[in-house]
Amino acid sequence: MRACFLFLPFLAFLHPASGQLPPEVIKAQRVKILEGVQSLPKTGAPGPVAIWGNLAFPVLAAASGRDANELAVAAAAGYGRGRIILFGHNSYLDGKAGGDHAKLLQNCIRWTGNKEKPRVGLRNVNAGDLLGSQGFKSESFTEINEKTLRDYDVILVNAQGLTDKAEGERIAEWVKSGGGLIAGMTGWAFDQTSGGKDLAVSHGLNQALMNAGVAFTDLSGFDQTSSFEARADLPVLMNASEAIKAIKKQGGGKTLTPEEVKQASIAIQVALTAQPPDRSNLRDAVTAALGSPGTAGPVPTKAAPLTEEQHAAERIRLGMETRVLRLATGGKVAAHPAHESFPGRAPANAPRITAEVPVAPAIPGWTSTGLYAAAGETIIVTVPAAIADKGYAVRIGCHTDTLYHLDTWSRAPDIVKSTPITAPVTQAASAFGGLIYIEVPTRAAGHESFSASIRGGISAPHFMLGRDDDAQWNSEIKNRPAPWAELACDKMILSVPTEVARTVTTPTLLMNFWKRVVEAQDDISNQTAERKRPERMVADVQISAGFMHSGYPIMLHVPEALEMVTFNRIKFPGWGYHHEIGHNHQRDDFTFEGTGEVTNNVLGMYVYEAVLKKDWLIGHPEISPERRKENLKMLKRTSDKWELWKSDPFLALHTYIQLVQAFGWESWRAYLHSFADPEHGPAPKNDDEKRDQFLVRYSKITNRNLGPFFDAWGIPVSAEAKAEVSQLEAWMPKEM
Repeated sequence: MRACFLFLPFLAFLHPASGQLPPEVIKAQRVKILEGVQSLPKTGAPGPVAIWGNLAFPVLAAASGRDANELAVAAAAGYGRGRIILFGHNSYLDGKAGGDHAKLLQNCIRWTGNKEKPRVGLRNVNAGDLLGSQGFKSESFTEINEKTLRDYDVILVNAQGLTDKAEGERIAEWVKSGGGLIAGMTGWAFDQTSGGKDLAVSHGLNQALMNAGVAFTDLSGFDQTSSFEARADLPVLMNASEAIKAIKKQGGGKTLTPEEVKQASIAIQVALTAQPPDRSNLRDAVTAALGSPGTAGPVPTKAAPLTEEQHAAERIRLGMETRVLRLATGGKVAAHPAHESFPGRAPANAPRITAEVPVAPAIPGWTSTGLYAAAGETIIVTVPAAIADKGYAVRIGCHTDTLYHLDTWSRAPDIVKSTPITAPVTQAASAFGGLIYIEVPTRAAGHESFSASIRGGISAPHFMLGRDDDAQWNSEIKNRPAPWAELACDKMILSVPTEVARTVTTPTLLMNFWKRVVEAQDDISNQTAERKRPERMVADVQISAGFMHSGYPIMLHVPEALEMVTFNRIKFPGWGYHHEIGHNHQRDDFTFEGTGEVTNNVLGMYVYEAVLKKDWLIGHPEISPERRKENLKMLKRTSDKWELWKSDPFLALHTYIQLVQAFGWESWRAYLHSFADPEHGPAPKNDDEKRDQFLVRYSKITNRNLGPFFDAWGIPVSAEAKAEVSQLEAWMPKEM
C-alpha cells in the first residue's frame, strides 16, 4: 500500500467525542483525495453539495456569487466504518471530463475503499474501460441488495434515478458497515427527471445519507466557473454545523469577519435545502442559534429595502429564516412579519370558505383555485385517494423568484410554499400567504379529471374568459376580499394585486386580447400543437433579474401590472410583455449566438402586426428609422462586423426587420415552420449549422440568394451553404 493512502489518522477520529473533525485531519484527508490533481474541469451545470455532518468536509469548491462565498461541487464524509464522496453532477463519475479527472476518480476509489485496489461496482456508470486501464477490477450491477453489495468494496452510482427509499437505506447500511460510496447527480434537474418530485422529500439515497451529514441539493451554481482548482485549504465554515456554532459564538465575544459571516450563512442555507420536512435536527440547531423565527429584525419593503452594505446581519437572519420556513410542515407555521409588506395582509374579517376546484390533469403546471391562503393559516386540501403521491402538490403563492443573490431586498427573499400531496388529505400553510394552486405534474396527462376540496381559503377575484362575463366581474367577482387576483383565459393568466385588478371594467376585452397575443406567437412559430398550458405573467415588488424576465411564470414589477391589464386603442400593453412571451417561444433551431435577445423580439413585433393591427416598427425606440440609419453607419465603421452584430441585439434585429420588410411576415412564418418539414433536411446541431440553415432555408423560401446580404451584416456562414443558394438571384436591401 502506498504511503499516501495510509488512513490511520482519519480512522482515529471516526468517533470523536464531540464536534467536528480537527481541521488538520480534514486537510490531510483532502490532500490524499487530491494527490496529483491540479483541477477538475466544469462539465454541464453542476450544483452544490450540502455539508453538515461531524465527519463531513468539502473536497472541491469554487467561489460563487459577488461575495465569493465557497460552494462545494464535491464533498466527503465518514459514516460508521465506511466513506462517502458525492459529486454535484453525474458526469463526474466516469473519469472522462478531461484534465486530471481520471486521476481524481482513481484517488476517490482508493480513499472510499480504504485500500489500494478495491473491488468496484458500477451502477449506471460507464467507467469500466477506464478503471481497467488503471488496474481496478470492476463490473456493472443493477440490483441493490445485500448479496450484490457484498461483492464490492466501492460502488460508483449515478444517483439521478435512485429514488427508492429501501435501496437508499441498503446502500447507507452497507456504507456504515465499511463500504465506500461514490455517487453523483444533477440535483437541480431532479424535479424534471422524476416527474415533479421534490429532491429533499423523494430521493431515496439522499434521505438515507442524512445521518452522514452530506447530501445532494436542488440548487444551481458555478455559473462563472470554468474549473475547480484542487486546494488543500478550504473554509472550515463550509460545513453548516461549524457555521451554526460560529454564529452562536457571535454573541459570546467571538467576532466573525463579514466574509466569515457570509460564508457561514451560505453553508447553512445550502444545507437546509437538503433537509426533508420530517428531519428537524439541523433546522432546530439553526433556530436555536438565531432564536425563534420572525421575532426580530427589520422587515424589507420597497421604500426601505435591506441592503448588503447596511443590513448584512439582518439579511443573514432573514435568509436563514426563509430557509427554515420552507421545511415547516402542515399547519404549524406562524405568519412572518414580512408578509404584511408583501404580498400583503389578508383581511382578518374575510370569510374562510370551502370550495370545490376542478383539476384537469391534461393541463400541467398551476391550476388556479380562486382562493387565497392567509399567512400562518392552515388550509386543508382533500383529493381522491388515487391522486395521492402521484406528483401533485399544493402551492401557496405565485411569486416564485428567490432574491438571495441580490444586493438589495424589497421583500423576503423566498415567499412561496409547495406541499406535496402524498395522502388524500393534505394540510398546508405559508408564513407569507398567497394565492392557492394545485400543481399538476407533466406526467399526469393520462389521469382522470378530479375535484379538489379546499377548506380555509379566502375568496379571490378570479375572472375566467368564457365562464364569467363583464357584468359578473363588475358586480361581484372583483369585490372578493383576497389581496391578490387573477384574470385568465385558456392561453394566458395574469396575477396582480386586487387593487390593480379592480381598475379593469372590461375583462372580456382584455383577456381576448391576451388570448390573441399568445395564439399569434404560437401560430407563427409553429407551436400551436405544443401548447399544453396557458402562459402566466405575475407582478412582484422585486424580481430576480431584469426589468421583466421570461419563464413560467413571466415576472414583472408591480408598477407594470397596471399597463398589463389596460387595453384600449390609445394605450395598450407594449413591447416588454411581447418580448418575454417571445422568449418563451424561442427554440434552439432558430436562435444562435447573438440572437438570444433578438429572435424573441421578431416574434414580439409580429404581435403589433397581427393583433394590434399597428405599424410593427413602433414598439421600441431602438428600432426607429433614426436608429436603423445609425446601425448602418456603425456597420461601415467597424472592423469586426460579426462581433458588433452579435453584441448589439437591436442592430442584429435590423437584419430580421429588413427580411420581413422585403419578403413579408409569411417568409418568417415559413422559415420557422420549415424546421418541422423533412424536405428542408434535419435540424441544426450547433451554431455553425444554425447560421448556415438560416441562410439556406430563408434563401429557398424567398427564392433569393441571401449570401451577399449575410456578408454585408458580417454573419459567418460556410462556403458550402453559400454554394447551395448561389444559383438564385442575389438580393440586397436598397438601404445597403
